[in-house]
Amino acid sequence: MRIHDIFFWASVFFLAGVLIASATGNILTAAILILLTLATLPFLSLKFLPLPRGVVALGLVMFLGASYYFAYDYYTQDRQIIFDKKVEFTGIVSATENGIRGQKVVVDDIQLSVPQYPVYEYGDRVKITGKIQHVPDQLKNYFTKEGIFGLMLRPEVAVLTKNQGYLIKARLLKIKDFFEATFQKVLPFNQATFMSGLILGDTSMFTDDFKEAMRLSGTSHLVALSGFNISIIVKTILGILGTWWVTKRFRFPIAVLFIVSFVIMTGAQASVVRAAIMAGLVLLADKTGRVFYFRNAVAAAALVMVLINPLILVFDVGFQLSFAALLGIVYLRPFIQKWLNLKDEPGIFQWREHFLNTSSAQLAVLPLLLYQFGYFSPIGIISNILILEFIPLTMALGFFIGFAAIFSMTLTWIISWPTSVFLGYELGVIHWCSRIINYIL
Repeated sequence: MRIHDIFFWASVFFLAGVLIASATGNILTAAILILLTLATLPFLSLKFLPLPRGVVALGLVMFLGASYYFAYDYYTQDRQIIFDKKVEFTGIVSATENGIRGQKVVVDDIQLSVPQYPVYEYGDRVKITGKIQHVPDQLKNYFTKEGIFGLMLRPEVAVLTKNQGYLIKARLLKIKDFFEATFQKVLPFNQATFMSGLILGDTSMFTDDFKEAMRLSGTSHLVALSGFNISIIVKTILGILGTWWVTKRFRFPIAVLFIVSFVIMTGAQASVVRAAIMAGLVLLADKTGRVFYFRNAVAAAALVMVLINPLILVFDVGFQLSFAALLGIVYLRPFIQKWLNLKDEPGIFQWREHFLNTSSAQLAVLPLLLYQFGYFSPIGIISNILILEFIPLTMALGFFIGFAAIFSMTLTWIISWPTSVFLGYELGVIHWCSRIINYIL
């Protein structure tokens, strides 16, 4: 068996061990399920599997995955937290989210819900006084996955010192804030928040009505920073580097550095981490002249993310939707194209391309959407066909707005005019499609 095949199957069965462990939550039950799974392998037609040594090897890999999950879960939940009593402690702000109704501030492993002002920043060292509440049982898995083990509602917060976080991360977050502030200056509020979602994945300022409109129209994925968004960003950066006569030798490290910086700046969401790893592997394959194996790239991306946080495999819906959509586009699209007898040409405004990608992705995520949310947008294919052709140009203009603001606000205003036209059209399609669904329902 070739090395890349060994890596792929070892990754798959390691992830299977993590999956069984996280789904059961019990060491004995997980061990029994793994043994039952291994018992069925000799009866399957698996050409890759050299029996019986292969069963033993894969069994060890599955047990290793399960053991890794239980060890991670044990050490992350070993917290000394005093609940439901007034406490006072100090810590450094590790994450913030400034929304319409207030701020969500994370200090150590506690999430604070505080008023919108004063604004707290990453790296602030703060003194907190208040009661720590238990995370509701129905949300416990989600918060545990995020590394949050307690909640505080409107505690007293006093800033002791500033700039106590990692310097590079702080600088990247400043860049993000600068882009968002620039969008707010030159674009109408709804368009500025939508642009922040497209480029930075920040939906904190979205109104409930707009979130519902995106859900009904099947366009929520536009602000999820998926592989589609990352590919646009990478192409834009490589295009800029090419314009500056940067040699191919230096484009790879610069592009990789930008991708890593972008992941940190946008909060390392599951979809953007997956897309970034995939993009990095594609660039690496191109740099070294090696063959790019898609299945190995997917396995590597999933393996790296699960090693960092094994809880995301079962408890992160974004992780699941991201990989399901990607697999759907790659493996379901050819069947849909053949079944509908569609040509290879993209068509006017690349409608065939967008139709095939959207339909295959939505078909792949349909079971997850119905299970997790109980809803699937029947008009999503139409709305995406109408919008997707214009998203790359809109995102490119958004980057130019941010960069232009460094040198000239006059130039920024000029670029914002055509940008506003595209954003107005895209928002119009989203609201129009959502109204159709509301009318039907």
